[in-house]
Amino acid sequence: MKSKKTKVLFFSSLILFVFLTILVITENAPVQVFNDSIYHHISKTIHPTLTTISTLIGGLTHWYSYAPIILLLIIIPKTRFNVGIPMAVTLSISAITGPIILKNVFAIERPNINPLINPGGFGYPSGHSLNALVFFTALSILIWRYSSNILSKKAFTIFAVIAILLVGLSRIYLGVHTVTDVLGGFLAGGVILCAMLMLENPIKDKISTLKNQ
Repeated sequence: MKSKKTKVLFFSSLILFVFLTILVITENAPVQVFNDSIYHHISKTIHPTLTTISTLIGGLTHWYSYAPIILLLIIIPKTRFNVGIPMAVTLSISAITGPIILKNVFAIERPNINPLINPGGFGYPSGHSLNALVFFTALSILIWRYSSNILSKKAFTIFAVIAILLVGLSRIYLGVHTVTDVLGGFLAGGVILCAMLMLENPIKDKISTLKNQ
């Protein structure tokens, strides 16, 4: 049943990502108006303190933020194979696929508005949003899978949802991404995460077969 749900989420995310990408590439007028409208409202809240907070939130998905956590999970024997290595592989793939491959394939410029920071590179899809969804969702899945404390499961899930949304919102606030950039990042992240979940059991079976030979 879980496998079927994962496949449904995979194809749903992929179809929506393709559809959104077509709208963005063709510079669909209603989409541009929508992006401008959302930023217009968010820009009214610009304040030095909020800018600092938004910049720090964006740092949650930089490699230097989650790398120590992954390294610790790999070092600890009990979490090495169940959590550490799966997280390391998944995040490596998302980091390469989003910021490096997809951004350069589509080569869509960042919004020409009022950037509060200078991140460089192309805009669509948002790499921070992609990595946030993959990192926090994958960690939530693993906590639900291996933790026996129901309170910690629910608490981290709520934290993960809030963190993902805040990362996306912070990128729009800072003026370095549009709403569609962020949505594209979330959808691309969903595709990557679901693909990894679907490949998980076949890979484990292959490793088990090789060990038994």
